[in-house]
Amino acid sequence: MKAHQRLLLSLDSNNFIDEFKKILLELNVPLKEFSELSDIPYSTLYKVIQGRDFRISTLIKIIDTIKKFEQNDNELDKIAVIAARPALNQIQHKIFSVNGKDYLLKEYPSNTLEECITAAILAEREGVKAIICAPIVSSSIEKVVRIPVAVVIPKKEEFINALKIVANKI
Repeated sequence: MKAHQRLLLSLDSNNFIDEFKKILLELNVPLKEFSELSDIPYSTLYKVIQGRDFRISTLIKIIDTIKKFEQNDNELDKIAVIAARPALNQIQHKIFSVNGKDYLLKEYPSNTLEECITAAILAEREGVKAIICAPIVSSSIEKVVRIPVAVVIPKKEEFINALKIVANKI
């Protein structure tokens, strides 16, 4: 059953709020981004999450936005991002445009080499077109998948910040 159908079915019961939160987690969309995509003010969505009454027009916008995500999930090419959860939390938008073409980023949290390889195989099975990962796991991932693999190399400033943090701890 699709997410928007589950949400509509939960209207009768007291499970609407829980179902809406669950769908946001499944879509991996923060409430702020959902607000921007749906043209519903953040404060209104916050009231919905808190269990207050809302207008039918708000419900219609919520359902329409969830439907768009479900359609985008089928239409847009997906790119997997395999990284630790703190790194994935830095990604603020799930849809990116490159050279006029939109891509949907799918997050695969992994903390070990084994988890990265498993995530890469799963991503390929789910139909992603490419994988973005850390340099240390890229060679292993390239051996097990048949799709392009790109690496993320931290900028010089990131290394300097890490050096300062470590130096302060010594």
